[in-house]
Amino acid sequence: MNIGACVGFKEALAANRLTSGNADNYPLNEYIGKNFFDEENYRAALERLDNGYGIAMDLIALMEDYRDNEREQARIFISFAERWTTRIKQQSSLVSYHTTKRAQLDVVRMTKELARVKEATSNEVEKVIDKYRLHIDETYISERFRSSRKHRRSNEFKKLFKTAYASLREVSDELDKLRAQEKKAQEAVRTAERACEILELDPSTTEKHLARANDDQNKKRIILSDIEEKVIETKHRHKSAQKVYRNKAMEIFKQCQYEEEERLNQIRETLLDFIQAMHTQKQTTELNEIFENLSKKVTTQQNSFDDLLFWAKTYGIESKLAKSLPLTAIDNDDEETLTESRSTKKSSNHDVDKHAKHQSIENEADDEEPSMTVSSKTRLKKARNTNTIEKKHNNTTDPSSGNLHVLNHV
Repeated sequence: MNIGACVGFKEALAANRLTSGNADNYPLNEYIGKNFFDEENYRAALERLDNGYGIAMDLIALMEDYRDNEREQARIFISFAERWTTRIKQQSSLVSYHTTKRAQLDVVRMTKELARVKEATSNEVEKVIDKYRLHIDETYISERFRSSRKHRRSNEFKKLFKTAYASLREVSDELDKLRAQEKKAQEAVRTAERACEILELDPSTTEKHLARANDDQNKKRIILSDIEEKVIETKHRHKSAQKVYRNKAMEIFKQCQYEEEERLNQIRETLLDFIQAMHTQKQTTELNEIFENLSKKVTTQQNSFDDLLFWAKTYGIESKLAKSLPLTAIDNDDEETLTESRSTKKSSNHDVDKHAKHQSIENEADDEEPSMTVSSKTRLKKARNTNTIEKKHNNTTDPSSGNLHVLNHV
């Protein structure tokens, strides 16, 4: 059977569009193309209210999915930090050491801060979910013997629509009966007319038979006429009842619209809260601080020259410049303890040797002083002044040449 013959041409087009474009198997809307005020199409408003619960559950599932994804990312960041911290610590100290190694560890450990931010985001999303779920539980009530829920005012609106439609339905049913009677009466009149025509054409028909057929025809016409009058009268009543029903149904529909507006506004508010939970100014500030502090830390604390000196001293390559530059302390580094103890020991030995040598020179000078003439003392003083000036000149030379000398030596 053609759909257009049942619901009309517009309904047929709407049904064809839905059928051809329903690749995702979503439920079809049976009220498309139908007039809200015809028959019991007011049920569309009731189903819209009740089916809002399914949409709310989908929104909650969406936010829960995002929350779980944030928590999973937090776990991934923590696992990443633990795995690579262990990996970097296990690297050979021959090629991975001092400030450069510490910079790599700082970058890896930073992911724990990112995990903290992700966990905070998931907690904020959880608050939005709890708030929206509380509103849904207040809006939709459980049905008896059913697992689904319906709107708290659904039964109220259903009774109002039924009461408003009752008077119109009564007149509609009466009009349908009269139309059925009218159709039968029309068939009866046509049958009587054909009978009279047959009798008139039959030469054997008596006047009595013909008069009886005409009377029967007139009676059927009178019955049809009465029915037609009743149909006309009922149509007027139906029109008036339909007008009254439209007004009442419109008032009820306005209340449905108010509830629907509240549902839509709640979805809008929840989406805005969800967006705020996903990306807040506080989170943005925290992320900026994390990366800025990390960049500053790597820039200021990673020192390749210091690492080179550290490596050189660790393996016994000494120089005056290496001794004069302090090394940056490293947390949890056994090599530094060994290097510092070694450099301290060598420095103390060097100081003892220097002191002994200086004492020896002074003793020799004291022994020779009585036998020296005034002129020899003067020449010795000049020589000492000249040596002092040369030492000062050597100490004030460009430090970059000393650095270059140490690097070349390393």
